[in-house]
Order: sequence, then structure tokens, then C-alpha cells
Amino acid sequence: GQVGLAPITLWELAEFQGVLVPASTKEVWLNEIIAAGGEQGSVGADITVLAFTAGNLGFQLSATGSMDATIPAGVAEGVLYGNAGRTGEATDLSLIGATIKSFGVSTAALSYALPLTDALAFGVTGKYIRGHGVAVARSVSGALESDPIRGTLDFAAVTTCADDTSMLCEQDLANGGSGYGLDLGMMLNLGGITLGGSVQNLVNTFERDETRLGYRPGTLLFEEGSSATDFDEQPFDNAPADIKAIIRDYTFQPSYRLGAALDVTSALTLTGDIHGELGDDGISLGQRYHTGVGAELRAGFIHLRGGVAKITDGMQYGGGASLVLGPVNLSAAGGLQRGEDSETLLGQFVLSFGNR
Repeated sequence: GQVGLAPITLWELAEFQGVLVPASTKEVWLNEIIAAGGEQGSVGADITVLAFTAGNLGFQLSATGSMDATIPAGVAEGVLYGNAGRTGEATDLSLIGATIKSFGVSTAALSYALPLTDALAFGVTGKYIRGHGVAVARSVSGALESDPIRGTLDFAAVTTCADDTSMLCEQDLANGGSGYGLDLGMMLNLGGITLGGSVQNLVNTFERDETRLGYRPGTLLFEEGSSATDFDEQPFDNAPADIKAIIRDYTFQPSYRLGAALDVTSALTLTGDIHGELGDDGISLGQRYHTGVGAELRAGFIHLRGGVAKITDGMQYGGGASLVLGPVNLSAAGGLQRGEDSETLLGQFVLSFGNR
């Protein structure tokens, strides 16, 4: 799981929980949001519902989802200062720059490991991906005007169909598209050193079912004595070309992973890993580039881990522990991703059986 805000972080908001934010702090926050082009927020989770191995076969059933959103500076100013504005007098606020991008998918994967020699093994994973909810939206125009009082908004959105009564699209959150994927990997054991590498989504045919997508113009106009809105669902074909392109590109990109482990002693292992994605627009949970080092210390039934990594826009720090109680393994971990103007909290919990 992960949750993050930038440039005003979760820590900064927590400092003023339950108390009024001073005017000087609000001014600093707003200037940071303006400089960053808006307040960015993200929340996501990756859940393994079931996983097991039997001999050289492995199976995993998982679900992944995330949402990224941008609040433009004009909206942030309204939240911080209300309709009085920064100076105590009403002012015009721009609504341009608001965005939402979210997805949900589930995956069933079957893997097979083929030992080539005593030291070298090759692995292949075939998987079936089913799409669920998706949403892409952005505001290309819009403002709250003070003299005369007037509001406009153009917040076009494409989402999984929500209005099944319109007969414009078919509502089905369980089947919003599908496809197949192929991953390849290898591992080399050189005694105390183990090397591994993989290419994920070397082939991936996942695409969304456009008959289950709807388009909403998201237009609003209000002024003294009149108002007009249009948020009614329309066929996906009516959506602007740029949003159609985002939806069609919002799939799985190939990625690579390289790793190494060194057993210093029977109780201490050092690790290093590099992974990245070959694309910037695809489905992703977390950072698109990562280079890290870590260590695991095993002291009886307690295993302790820690690591640090360079990520796309900053650094990541993490740690965790496991209780190995016979065949039962309880593990938990936490982390912090910190960039120049961002912070994201990470959390993980694992329960496994059979010394896995």
C-alpha cells in the first residue's frame, strides 16, 4: 500500500491537525503549489489474494489499483483562503490543470522454473489480466470569476460505465478489458553469490473494452440568474482524441529487473537491485525507476531487513521484520519515498505458510 502528497506533504498537514493554519504558513504552501504546478496526490495498493508453489510450478492471484490526482493552484487557493482570497478581497481563480488518473486490474499468473544446470535456472510466467475500473479526466478550461460572479468548467472524463440505464455503454466492473502477458527470468547461483534478472511484460496484449467505457463532457456554467451543466454519460466515441489516446496507452509497458545477493555469513545477506519500466504512460504502482541496496539479518526466529534506493524523483528508505514461527511466517515492512517536493508512505504485510 502507498499514499503520498506533494509538494505539501502528509507530515506538513499533520502538524496542523485540529488547529488553524497561520496565514504565513498558508502563503508558503500556496507559493510551493504554484511553483509545482498543483498539489499532487496518490494512493494505491497491490494485494496478493493467493499464492503457492508446488515443485517447479508457482501460482499467484493478485489485484492492483491506484489513483493519481492533481489539484490546481486556483482550487488550492480557494481551499486555503475561501472566497475572500489571499488579500481579503474576492479574486478570480483558475481551475485549469485538475487531473485524475486511476485503474484497477486483477491478474492470475502461472510460473514454471526449469533448472538448466545445478547453478542456472530459467523461468517463464504466463498470466491473464482482467481490467476493472478506470478513470481519466482533465480540466482544459475553467475559472471562478469575482466581477461579475461567474463560474465555468470543462472537466472532460472517461470512466468505466456507471449509468447502465442509458444503454450507451455496458456496466460491468468485473470485465473492463482483458489480455495475456509473458514474463521471462533467470537465476544463477555461484555459491555465496546469487544473480537474477527478468523481463516482465515482454509480451502483453491487455486492452480495455471500449464498449464498457463512457464519456462525460463535465461542463459547467453559472452566473447570476442562470446555470447550465452537462455531466451526462455519452458513448466513448464522443470523447476528445487526447483522452482516447491516454486510455488506449494506459496499459502494461515492458519492464526489467536485475538483482544480486551476497551471503556474507549464514545469518547476513547483502542485496542490490535495479528495475525500471520501458515507457512513461503505462499502468504503474509506484516509481518507474529504482536502484537500491539492502541487507537481511537472521537471528533465530526473527529476521530484520533494511534498505535504501535511488528512485525516479528522489530517495526511498525502508525496513521490515519477520517472525518465522515454524512453518508460519509473519512479515511487515514500511518505507518512505522522499523527493525534492514530495513524500510517499509505503506499507506491506505478508502471512505465509510452509517456510515460504
